[in-house]
Amino acid sequence: NFLKAGLHYADAITTVSPQYAKEILTPEFGEGMEGVLQSRQDVLIGILNGVDYAEWNTVDNPYLAASYDADDLSGKKICKQFLQLEFGLPVSDAPVFGMVSRLAEQKGIDVLIEVLGDILCEKEMQFVGLGSGDDQLAEQLQSLQTRFPKQVRFENGYSNALAHQIEAGADYFVMPSRFEPCGLNQMYSLRYGTIPIVNGVGGLADTVRDVCNQDATGLVMNSLSTRTLTGAIINACEIHDSDQACGILRRGMSMEFDWANSSNQYLKCYSFAQSNV
Repeated sequence: NFLKAGLHYADAITTVSPQYAKEILTPEFGEGMEGVLQSRQDVLIGILNGVDYAEWNTVDNPYLAASYDADDLSGKKICKQFLQLEFGLPVSDAPVFGMVSRLAEQKGIDVLIEVLGDILCEKEMQFVGLGSGDDQLAEQLQSLQTRFPKQVRFENGYSNALAHQIEAGADYFVMPSRFEPCGLNQMYSLRYGTIPIVNGVGGLADTVRDVCNQDATGLVMNSLSTRTLTGAIINACEIHDSDQACGILRRGMSMEFDWANSSNQYLKCYSFAQSNV
C-alpha cells in the first residue's frame, strides 16, 4: 500500500483542518489507515485551507447586484431580490436557503432532499441549489422543483457567477456533509453574511460556532439525520430577520480565514519537519 508507506515514512503529515486530523485517527474516518496514522500522530497536523478574499468579497464584486458589508447590509437585500428574480422565484422576505455543492452521498444531499420534501409543505421558505454529480440526486432535486415551483429552484451544473450570487442572496447556506476535510463554502458564506447550517465534522466544526454560543456564527448539528437537519432549518426559520440572526451574520462577516495564516502554519510545519530530518 503506497499510501500507508508514505504515511509511515513521512517527516510530517498534514490534512486540511484540525478536527479532520483527529477524525482520521478513528475507524469511522480513517478508511483503514487509522492504525498507521495513530502511530504517527506526533507529526500529524491539521491546517485549514484559506479563502481568497480578493475574489470572495462583497464589495465591488462584478458578480453581485450590489455591494454591502457588515456595517451596511442594505446591499444584501438587493442581492436577495436579484437571486429570487434570477431564478424565477417570488420576491418575498421569506428565508432563502442556498446550496452550492457536488452532488454526492458525502455531502448529505440525500438527507437534505428528504427534509425539504417535508418541511416545504409547512414553512414559508425558499431553496436555491446549484450543483452537479450524482444523476439520481439531480433528478430528485428537479422533482422538488416541479413539486414546489414557487419555493424551489435547482440548476444542474456549475457557474461561478451563480455560486457568488447564491452565497450573497441566500439568508442561510446548507452544508449537511457526512464528512468534510475542510470545506470552503461555509467560509464564503460567513464572509457574505449568509448564515451557514452545517454538520459538525471536519473543517465545518473548526470554522462555524453554533447558535447556542454567545459568539455564534452559524447553526451546527452534532450529527446528521433527518431529525437534526429538520430542527436546524426550523430554528433558522424561527430566528429569520431577528436581532439574533443579524448578530450571528455580522460576527460571521468578521471572521478571517485567509491564506496568509494558513501558509505561515505550513512554513512552520515544513521547518519543523526539516529540522528533524
